[in-house]
Amino acid sequence: MVPHENSGSADLRRCFVHFGSLIIAVVSVLSACVITGSLGGTDKELRLVAGENNCSGRVEVKVQGAWGTVCSNGWDMEEASVICRQLGCPTDIKSTGWTNSSAGSGPIWMDHVSCRGNESALWNCKHDGWGKHNCTHQQDAGVTCSDGSDLEMRLVNGGNKCLGRIEVKFQGQWGTVCDDNFNIDHASVVCKQLECGSAVSFSGSANFGRGSGPIWFDDLVCNGNESALWKCKHEGWGKHNCDHSEDTGVICLNGADLSLRLIDGVTNCSGRLEVKFQGEWGTVCDDGWDSNDAAVACKQLGCPTAFTAIGRVNASEGTGNIWLDNVACRGHESALWQCRHHEWGKHYCNHNEDAGVTCSDGSDLELRLKGGNSRCAGTVEVEIQKLVGKVCDRGWGMKEADVICRQLECGSALKTSYQIYSKTKPTNTWLFLGSCNGNETSLWDCNNWQWGGLSCDHYEEAKITCSAHRQPRLVGGDIPCSGRVEVKHGDTWGSVCDSDFSLEAASVLCRELQCGTVVSILGGAHFGEGSGQIWAEEFQCEGNESHLSLCSVAPRPDGICNHSRDVGVVCSRYTEIRLADGKSSCEGRVELKMLGAWGPLCNSHWDMDDAHVLCQQLKCGVALSTPEGAHFGEGSGQVWRHMFHCTGTEQHVGDCPVTALGASLCPAGQVASVICSGNQNQTLSPCNSSSSDPTSSTISEESAVACIGSGQLRLVNGGGRCAGRIEIYHEGSWGTVCDDSWDLRDAHVVCRQLGCGVAINATSSAHFGEGTGPILLDEVNCNGKESRIWQCPSHGWGRHNCRHKEDAGVVCSEFMSLRLMSETREEACAGRLEVFYNGAWGSIGKNRLAPTTVEVVCRQLGCADKGSIIPAPAARTMPRHMWVDEVQCPKGPDTLWQCPSSPWRRRLANPSEETWITCASKIRLQGNTTCSGRVEVWHEGSWGTVCDDSWDLHNAQVVCQQLGCGSALKALKEAEFGQGTGPIWLNEVKCTGNESSLWDCPAKPWGRSDCGHKEDAAVTCSGIATNGSPSGAGHAVLFGILGVILLAIVVVLLVWAQRRRQLQRLTVSLRGENSVHQVQYQELDSQRKTDDLDLLNSSETILARTEKENGNYNPGSL
Repeated sequence: MVPHENSGSADLRRCFVHFGSLIIAVVSVLSACVITGSLGGTDKELRLVAGENNCSGRVEVKVQGAWGTVCSNGWDMEEASVICRQLGCPTDIKSTGWTNSSAGSGPIWMDHVSCRGNESALWNCKHDGWGKHNCTHQQDAGVTCSDGSDLEMRLVNGGNKCLGRIEVKFQGQWGTVCDDNFNIDHASVVCKQLECGSAVSFSGSANFGRGSGPIWFDDLVCNGNESALWKCKHEGWGKHNCDHSEDTGVICLNGADLSLRLIDGVTNCSGRLEVKFQGEWGTVCDDGWDSNDAAVACKQLGCPTAFTAIGRVNASEGTGNIWLDNVACRGHESALWQCRHHEWGKHYCNHNEDAGVTCSDGSDLELRLKGGNSRCAGTVEVEIQKLVGKVCDRGWGMKEADVICRQLECGSALKTSYQIYSKTKPTNTWLFLGSCNGNETSLWDCNNWQWGGLSCDHYEEAKITCSAHRQPRLVGGDIPCSGRVEVKHGDTWGSVCDSDFSLEAASVLCRELQCGTVVSILGGAHFGEGSGQIWAEEFQCEGNESHLSLCSVAPRPDGICNHSRDVGVVCSRYTEIRLADGKSSCEGRVELKMLGAWGPLCNSHWDMDDAHVLCQQLKCGVALSTPEGAHFGEGSGQVWRHMFHCTGTEQHVGDCPVTALGASLCPAGQVASVICSGNQNQTLSPCNSSSSDPTSSTISEESAVACIGSGQLRLVNGGGRCAGRIEIYHEGSWGTVCDDSWDLRDAHVVCRQLGCGVAINATSSAHFGEGTGPILLDEVNCNGKESRIWQCPSHGWGRHNCRHKEDAGVVCSEFMSLRLMSETREEACAGRLEVFYNGAWGSIGKNRLAPTTVEVVCRQLGCADKGSIIPAPAARTMPRHMWVDEVQCPKGPDTLWQCPSSPWRRRLANPSEETWITCASKIRLQGNTTCSGRVEVWHEGSWGTVCDDSWDLHNAQVVCQQLGCGSALKALKEAEFGQGTGPIWLNEVKCTGNESSLWDCPAKPWGRSDCGHKEDAAVTCSGIATNGSPSGAGHAVLFGILGVILLAIVVVLLVWAQRRRQLQRLTVSLRGENSVHQVQYQELDSQRKTDDLDLLNSSETILARTEKENGNYNPGSL
């Protein structure tokens, strides 16, 4: 039995052994799991050991009572930040190393630690797991936390504490700084930290010798404001990819041997710039050199800084080192080396690029124009510190030229060239302009102008013509924009001989003076003789120039002239107008200067459109309101009754049609006033016409908008603003109206809209000529009460079946015409002065009629520029109707309508009250006698000559007969009686000898010639008027008699037929150069409506008066 027991016991032991091994393994695993799991508890500690203090050393962590280390795999500044903060150590300076680093012992608790930087404890960062690692203690991590108080910096190997290689003491070791990306901002931090003044320079490549020990910094990023170098951003202490051959150093101001000077200049404040650096003088390269850099240099040298120029003037090239390159100052630096620049001695320059400066207070700078015969035109010459040179035109343009003209008080630049009068001296010294913005007050204010140091070819010299080169004015006239021509050369005014001033030159003068267009050019000191200089030059303008200074001039051929031949010009603008007694210059009472006296303007016809133009003219924006009554006081002087007819889009009140003749008396206390916006940038343009938007003037008193309505309608080609072809402005262009269904009711709307009274005729079939552009309206059917023509029913905008031969027109009651009515009706430029107004002709009284009024009449009728009042024929005693009296024209107006007079009042007047005028002949001879001389003709407001091409005795015969000087003896050519003035009106004249006037002969169109005044034609007449006539004259007389008889028969038949026709015809003759308009009075049939009769009542009243006058007034013969 025992053996049996033993056997069983052995088996049990074997089984226990197997199970015991398994149990031990399981317990071991469970034990390890329990230990690892328990590390997540709160019994952990952190410390730094083996360092200089508690805030530096090897990182150790205590877990479950055992201290162990941390492996440095992946160890970085984020982990250091967490440790410094967790231990309550300073975080200003952090490093992943420590002084006297040594290996630890015990477990290595953590490896591959990865913190974000914001964790509260190191074990909150990711890691491989407690005790898991593949490290040895040689890889133990460490940290240094510091506030910087234990750090030091020094400059070594430079001879003083403010000069040398940068070294930093950290963790008890001195180390260097790598030069990668090191710049002046970094150097500034170093110098400021060492209290060595500002940074002068920095240098890499171990210029101050190689250091030893660690290289603490690489790729520093400083902005220059940091208090210590280690507060700049960097890759981390000791992290770099450098060696000691890249050690960097700095030169601070307190340790530098620096100086600045100017060499070889005209004065102590100009020349080549040189810098003394560490005992050696060298130059500065001009790469990037500009006026900011020059200003810093001038200030540092104690020289004036008001004007600074770059360039070394005429100084020679330097030698030795080129110390500075790419200098970039901001202007506030106290020394040149405080500006940004390349490292000292680093450059890519030669000495021909040596920089220089000129410093000036302006007293030694002069600018002038030479060679252009005035101080306002020529080559640009400068004198700087007594050295004379010229401006090179590279980069030269109108902007720069404008600055110079303004500086010289010569107006504005017109062109960058000039007409050469004299040669200028050559130069080797040139001024090169940098950049002008055009607003500078002088050339010296432009940036980066360079004086000297560069060459320029003589043909590149800058040239200018300024507007004041030939500055004109008109003097001696009674009104603005008329008078004797005077031109300013430099600072001297002088008059111009009438042989030197053409119609084209007069046109340019009027344009330059903003006086509109030329009306006439008058020689013979028409506006009085000047005094002083008479310029001996002929203006050769083409007529399209903007300024007289742009016209070529040539020496006067004969070189002789006197003040009795001073030329005068009359331009179209003549109104002198102002605002008085307002709170600002942009509001007040409207006053005109007429007949030499200022007086308020009556407001009876003053409206917003007129006010808009005045505001624009005065640079006061747009009109806000036209207050009634005498808002700004009644003023003093005569109240002028002129009626302006502005559309609102004109630039000047002088461009608006104006009527003063016959204006009604002004009610007491009613004077025109204006309040402008004051914003000169506001402008106006015509609104598009619209049937749905019937605006008159779309500018309200409360709010100004960008368009005006009254400029939408006009009458064209009718000889006045109140007659002509109807044109409407719609969608950006002018168009016409078709005459289908066009009648007096439609015409009446047009007349009322234009302020032209009532319609006296509705014309059709393009009576005033065919228009162009779109035909905008057709089948217009007004009731007569509409305020705008496009408010009337029609087919709609642009819908029509018409052509321009059907363009509609109108003649309104305010249409006026002028004529001289002779007893024989053979003479157009002599007779009784009559005006057509309100549908009827009437005479003009001679009370207070002055010679200036006669001149206006003759000019308006195209009958030369002078005339005389003659007695009325004694044979006529029957009274006739008179329209107006007391007409007073100043010098200047081109029509009688602009002259003040008594109000319109149609009355019977005796012949002794009428005005009879004889105008001077439109042809004259300028020579030794009245019947021999140079042939001159009057046309379009000016006297001109005739070219001698094809000039022969037949032509001369017509001239002599026309002047009553007998027969022609000679037809002379080639300016036999001297060269004339003004236009050459006629060329290739080919008379037969039978014509009654020279302009009846075939010739080229007026003003078309390729001749000069050296080809002026002349004649010599016998001087004896003959009763005979040239060949064929007898036949002409016979045919003339027969013609008169036939004409009388026709007239009788017409008068007889006239009383039986429903259509009454009236022809208004516009004498002189005006066209002839046939004006028809249309009667309506007996079926017309009552309201139509009301509309046409005024027109039929005129017709009735006309019919009563049939005894002395024959419409068909006018």
